[in-house]
Amino acid sequence: MDSFYKAEELLELGFKRIGSNCKISKRAVIYNADKIEIGNSVRIDDFCILSGRLMFGDYIHIAVCTRLSGSTAGITFKDFSGVSYNSTIIANSDDYSGEYLTNPMIPMKFRKINPAPVILEKHSLIATHCVIMPGVTIGEGSAIGAMSLVLKDVEPWGIFVGIPVRKVKERKRDIASLEKQFLSELKLGTVELP
Repeated sequence: MDSFYKAEELLELGFKRIGSNCKISKRAVIYNADKIEIGNSVRIDDFCILSGRLMFGDYIHIAVCTRLSGSTAGITFKDFSGVSYNSTIIANSDDYSGEYLTNPMIPMKFRKINPAPVILEKHSLIATHCVIMPGVTIGEGSAIGAMSLVLKDVEPWGIFVGIPVRKVKERKRDIASLEKQFLSELKLGTVELP
């Protein structure tokens, strides 16, 4: 049994946009499909939860048990970005100051939600068990190490770890030349997509 939706089944889910060569697990939970845009060659694995406004570019992998809450602000995954097992990315949060009640069972007139977009720039990576908070941009080519908490923007081409994250070293920029080679070979038909 194939655990991924077939192309025609993906169309029936009602996504705002769906590209080609997408593999989305039948075991993923998808809310608000009409607010989700998916590019080409995107894979979303088992037990992921997708909700709210989500925008996926091309060549993206979202690993098992990842939770994405785009809310109204949205989460944007630019080309070649990815998220590893059991990570959480949220684009909104209740106000915990004590001036408001919290949780979705309370009417909005008693709550305050703080939505802020999250952006994963091209070639950025999130390792396992990470939390990315609202309003964060992960810079191009940056990698977030396992079990990290990201509360603010991280600069391009760095490796960041910790709670909260701190930069530990630079990341090699060879990825850009590999991307060009991959896209060139793809265009020529000398490389085949999985």
